[in-house]
Amino acid sequence: MDMERFYALYLESTGVTTDSRKCGPGKLFFALRGERFDGNEFAEQALGAGCLAAVVDDPKWQGVPGVFWVEDALRALQGLAHHHRQEISCPVIGLTGSNGKTTTKELLRAVLSMRYRTHATEGNLNNHIGVPLTLLAIPLTPMPEMVVLEMGANHVGEIAELCAIGLPTHGVITNIGLAHLEGFGGPEGVKRGKRELFQFLSQQQKSLVWVNGKHPSLLEVSEGMNRKVFGLPGSAPWGSTQEPPATGDFASGVEVHWASDAPPLSFGVHIAGEHNLDNILLAFAVGTTFGVPAEAVAQAISAYRPNNNRSQWVQTTRNRVLLDAYNANPSSVEATLRHFSEQCTEPRAIILGDMAEMGAFAEDEHQRILTLAAGLGLNGHLVGPLFAQALERQPHAPFRGWQDTEALKHHLQGKPLLNSTLLVKGSRSMALESLLPVL
Repeated sequence: MDMERFYALYLESTGVTTDSRKCGPGKLFFALRGERFDGNEFAEQALGAGCLAAVVDDPKWQGVPGVFWVEDALRALQGLAHHHRQEISCPVIGLTGSNGKTTTKELLRAVLSMRYRTHATEGNLNNHIGVPLTLLAIPLTPMPEMVVLEMGANHVGEIAELCAIGLPTHGVITNIGLAHLEGFGGPEGVKRGKRELFQFLSQQQKSLVWVNGKHPSLLEVSEGMNRKVFGLPGSAPWGSTQEPPATGDFASGVEVHWASDAPPLSFGVHIAGEHNLDNILLAFAVGTTFGVPAEAVAQAISAYRPNNNRSQWVQTTRNRVLLDAYNANPSSVEATLRHFSEQCTEPRAIILGDMAEMGAFAEDEHQRILTLAAGLGLNGHLVGPLFAQALERQPHAPFRGWQDTEALKHHLQGKPLLNSTLLVKGSRSMALESLLPVL
């Protein structure tokens, strides 16, 4: 493949898409193959919609006008993104972790934008397709002054592959927890997978990573690196949660000690939980490292409102709901349950959905979470076959089980929960956000 010719075609385009429904004048369409589709079948449709070219890998398209044929469309997309990345001279912060990636990415975007022209991953475009699309969406004029590149993974080797494409210059691992255990093969596999970001950066002379000192696993994988440790007294920024401010629609308050020689800052935030305090402190650490004034960091964090089913407070006509239904794994569920039990008083209830991608750990972890929830004095509803099995083994737990979300939705239409504080937490596949109309 002639990369210079390919890159010139990209620069001439109005942008890149892998979705034929988003094709339009001047776009560059990549015909990717999936388990249930073949993008090559939509090449003609893409050209008809005005695309500058369709990048295809089906041999039948060779020599057809308007088509750029390659041996592998996915590899071509990744190669083009890597080539484009080398034209970008600003810091690129690689961000991964078991929990909190997207929330932290949005906080970093808000904080860094207070001083710099910042480009960050949109939505959850953080995999082997999303990272190239994120890179190819970065303009060269004007070039950003900061890039935040979210990287997700569900198996060992994936972060290393994304680093080779995106070439991060700085790095953040939010935490190393019990996520995607099926693909990683267990907790040690998760650690190996996440540390691939730091292993890549350790080979770069001017790299810098930020490490939460409260997490021994992060201290371990960053040993010997150029790092800034935060999160503990003596390692600013560190902080604590507080009661919500008396005024304003805030989920909670925080107090951040951002420097040893400066008074702490207290402000309200729209995200709840001790685990989100870690994300806030990380945003403080990165922002102040790059010279964003502490007051501006606090202002940006205080103004941030989640709207993607992640740690999002929703006031319905019947209840106040903490909606955290985008993803779930044992680490994030445990942290959320502990926060909810400590901060939210009666009347209250929880709705927990199955945790996906647990593999051989599914039975034990669902049982452990059920035992934890009951031990914390919580009650409510469990959704999904895995929690149903756990409930069969623990029938006296104060919960009612449902095979799927629709069954619970039908029940709540007739017997609604009223005037309560509710936690809704589950994996994306459970679609628990669809319960909102009846909560």
